[in-house]
Amino acid sequence: MRTIIALAIGRAVRKLIRLFRHGGGSALPGTLAAKIQPKLFDLAIQRMPHGLVVVTGSSGKSSTTKFLSQILEQQGMKVFTNPSTANIEQGLFSAVLQGGAGISLPRADIAVIEMDEAFAAKIGAPMSPRLCVLTNIMDEQLDRFRDSGFVQSALLTLSDSSSNVIANGNDPSLAELPTSKTKFFGLSPNLAAEESAPRYSISSRRPIDTLDYQIVDTDPLTIETPNRELALRPKIAETHMMLNFVAAIAAADQLVTGLDTEQLQRTASELEGVYGRDSAEVIEGVETRILLVQNRESFRLNLLKAKSAEQIFMAIGTDVKDPSWLWGVDFSKLKNVDILTGHHAIAMKYRLQSCRVSTGNTILNFDAALRTFLSSEAPREGERVVIVTADTFRRMKRALGLGS
Repeated sequence: MRTIIALAIGRAVRKLIRLFRHGGGSALPGTLAAKIQPKLFDLAIQRMPHGLVVVTGSSGKSSTTKFLSQILEQQGMKVFTNPSTANIEQGLFSAVLQGGAGISLPRADIAVIEMDEAFAAKIGAPMSPRLCVLTNIMDEQLDRFRDSGFVQSALLTLSDSSSNVIANGNDPSLAELPTSKTKFFGLSPNLAAEESAPRYSISSRRPIDTLDYQIVDTDPLTIETPNRELALRPKIAETHMMLNFVAAIAAADQLVTGLDTEQLQRTASELEGVYGRDSAEVIEGVETRILLVQNRESFRLNLLKAKSAEQIFMAIGTDVKDPSWLWGVDFSKLKNVDILTGHHAIAMKYRLQSCRVSTGNTILNFDAALRTFLSSEAPREGERVVIVTADTFRRMKRALGLGS
């Protein structure tokens, strides 16, 4: 009975909030449902005949989750998953509400769930996942995690409770995982040394030398696997996104008996990324590139795409609890930032000035800043780029009615 009540009330509240607030209302319904039936998420997962896959790590988990879900769906499986960023406790309960209708739990073959690093140990580990996918460990969110060792401990706890593990072999912090049940993916040594390759937290260990799924070329994406060599042309160009895609392929190879490689080729050619992770959107008649930055390393990789932009809007929101990490990002390759806004606009302005980056208007009111930027004359040659953190990304979506 508690399950029925939790589903009915949670879905009713979700519908009401979405009716009056476009793009909002993901947390409250899940919070209410969790209070009524604390086992709601567990009960939903127990209905999946092929079990639970948990995807977690400091960065790349949203894209890896979406890529894996697409691969499995096009291999003939029905997948229950959670939307990007809905990866903490109330978000997981909200995913259950979103994944079904009326008073029914979601119906699917398998659950592919993105989890926040801390909640992966708290919620994921007790559920003994069939498979966990570990993307990486980075020095970030120190106000929350204290140091990268906290994240490493959480991921090791999850891996210990999982039947099988897929892990990033380029990340030395993951090198101590038990090899008996772990398959490692990563870039070849030459590709890992390039500027476009991700950088991980400092570790006394070495990366894994022998990778089970190794990217040896990016054009086309060429992967050496235990059973075959794959040459794919996915709809992604960035090295770190290809790494996420290969993590998903490695996971799918463990989950699907006789993976259909021809179908995998088609999946690659139609691949859809997570909205905001280098998304193109026509806003006010102008082609606009949206770059979501969430930590120091994602900022570095996204700046590689923005360094030739003609117009830049940058908004650093309240989700950045400790702005000191912004001083670990090198902005010197940027020419200018036209509009600077968000909760940490002033701190960001000082950091940009220290890198000799020209800043135009600093407008503390986010909505006014966005209107000013979008009403400016369209770029003549280069790109118009919007750089946002999670908080300001959500605000921009609501203000402009953008969908994911």
